Amino acid sequence: MAFHSALYRGRLVHARTDAHARRAFHYAVYMAAIDLDELPALDRALRLFSHDGANLFAFRERDYATPLSPSTVATAGELRAELAALRAANGLAIPHATRVVTNLRAFGYLFNPVSFFIDYDDAGAVAAVIAEVNNTYGGRLRYVLGPADRVPGRHPTFRHARELFVSPFLHGALSYDFSFDAPLDGERVAIAMHVRDATGAQVFAARFAGTRAALSDRVLAGAALRYPLMTARVIGLIHWQALKLRIAGVPYRRPGADHRARG
Repeated sequence: MAFHSALYRGRLVHARTDAHARRAFHYAVYMAAIDLDELPALDRALRLFSHDGANLFAFRERDYATPLSPSTVATAGELRAELAALRAANGLAIPHATRVVTNLRAFGYLFNPVSFFIDYDDAGAVAAVIAEVNNTYGGRLRYVLGPADRVPGRHPTFRHARELFVSPFLHGALSYDFSFDAPLDGERVAIAMHVRDATGAQVFAARFAGTRAALSDRVLAGAALRYPLMTARVIGLIHWQALKLRIAGVPYRRPGADHRARG
């Protein structure tokens, strides 16, 4: 059975360009693009993937929660209803299709710096995005990116003020530009985030670019071998880069109890 859901295998690049530190690193990663409507069928068809269960790879709806109630968890089928309510509250159109670009839970472990629920119109163009951002301190926030947030760009680009504390090394009033070269079920996907300060200068950028592989047990087994414990590696690399910034003397701040962005 052919699925819309897929893995995109490629590279993630981080580059810091502010006055405190200039450095860049990149590493091989994969991300899943999941059609939420296919989750029950994926669970039945794939031996190495489970929906809301334990397996080599899994998509658990309770890993995604509303920003207003971080302790709230979703159970099977509730995530779609929760997203629909969020769209309605923000005046977004009902999408023709949605793909969530995210890390899968691997070997029972998951850390998602950001997941993108990408909504497409009936022409297959990106219409809106819900970007769910997590920090390493347990904070979570959804940025709703709709037509009012669009800015000129070669690809659909949305701008939003930073509201959640993420990096202890990025301070002040910052904004995010999220750019999507992500045609519906396309052979390639590229998603970029540019962080800008109050003057509009770029202080940080991250970009994922990958090539599509149809979701199958063979592809999942290959991902497990090529990217062993990838989600654990992601959190390890985050802390490794943070340690290097601390050693370099870059100013460091911890979040408050509300996880709001600090000046």
